[in-house]
Amino acid sequence: MKNILLLGLSDSLFTRDFCREVLKADDTSVSILSPRPSPQYGEFYRDSGISELVWPEFFSKGILGNIGLHMAGRYMSAIRDLERKIGFDRRADAVFVHYVEPLHILYFHRLWKKARKRILVFWGYDIMCASDKKLKLFPHFLKQSTAIVFMIPNQREYFQSKFGHRYDRKLHVIDFGNSVLDQIDKAADKYTVRQCKEEMGLPADKILVHVGYNALRGQRHIDMAKSLVSWSQLPGSEQWTDRLQFVFHVSYGRWEEYEDYRKQLCAVMDSGSLAYVCVEDYYQDERLAMFRRTCDIFLYGQKTDARSASPLEYVYAGARFLCPVWLKDNYRLLDEGGCSYYVYEDFADLTNVFNRCLVEYSNADDRAASSKVREVIREAVSWESLAPKWRSLYE
Repeated sequence: MKNILLLGLSDSLFTRDFCREVLKADDTSVSILSPRPSPQYGEFYRDSGISELVWPEFFSKGILGNIGLHMAGRYMSAIRDLERKIGFDRRADAVFVHYVEPLHILYFHRLWKKARKRILVFWGYDIMCASDKKLKLFPHFLKQSTAIVFMIPNQREYFQSKFGHRYDRKLHVIDFGNSVLDQIDKAADKYTVRQCKEEMGLPADKILVHVGYNALRGQRHIDMAKSLVSWSQLPGSEQWTDRLQFVFHVSYGRWEEYEDYRKQLCAVMDSGSLAYVCVEDYYQDERLAMFRRTCDIFLYGQKTDARSASPLEYVYAGARFLCPVWLKDNYRLLDEGGCSYYVYEDFADLTNVFNRCLVEYSNADDRAASSKVREVIREAVSWESLAPKWRSLYE
């Protein structure tokens, strides 16, 4: 019986799917060590026999730097208790660290060191946006690791620009699989696009333009909204405005100043004559698949990403994709599939590219993604393709 620990956030959809699609097996005992319990997936973990453990409370408060002798005993007692619960006092096959935060590894260094396989999984932001101060903490754990994983080649290249090539034999590029693709196929078998729009409470007779996919400022909704308002003032746009509905999906990633940000976004959209809605419901599985199928055109403007799953889901579901030039390399797999998506240079250029997309969309016979595009996306991001690569890191 293999014994595997995942150090990460149990309430993440990516963590749940990783456990379900990669780690869960009859010959494997799986534990998750999370800073807090998962309100969304706790039942799934229990039903699947996956042990969800929560950090000792004083770990979460930040014990490093002030762990004097009076706390050393308490610290070691907590670690030994975790070892017993995880089974690392008997056998320690692998530790996966999802989202690489050096201080978190240091908290649980005893567990990390006991494992036969030690796997660092960079999610994107943790490497691409790490400060110079934090980057200086990485080498100790990079040296101890047996594998270092990135979602896309760009992340690996950035890593090598910071740390050189001394770790190259450990580097792997393996994306997370995407379970939504299967749900999109099932939804397509059950519902037409029009039925999906009606079921999700969106106008079925309009062209739906989804703008971004979460509530974070980094999605740059306001920059895109300003471009759209500018477009609506161009000659000829009046033939389109009554036929369009803009959809801002802001269900997750809300932050402390989100309400003010939302007011700013609405103020920009209200300054024009465009119909729009902010969708704040959180969707999963079939509902998310249906929501993806409501989209006719997807506008994207995020500053950086690790080839996010959401744009690929929209394309797989049949939407036209408008991609900023600064993210084009992350989606070059679409070129391999012959997908004719749109690239804009900056937000001023978005007005022209959006207009061209509308004209070509209205002249298209079929909005479905080609079988070749769908095949390329499945090969790149489906769990059936990627799970064996993940397992090879510890089997």
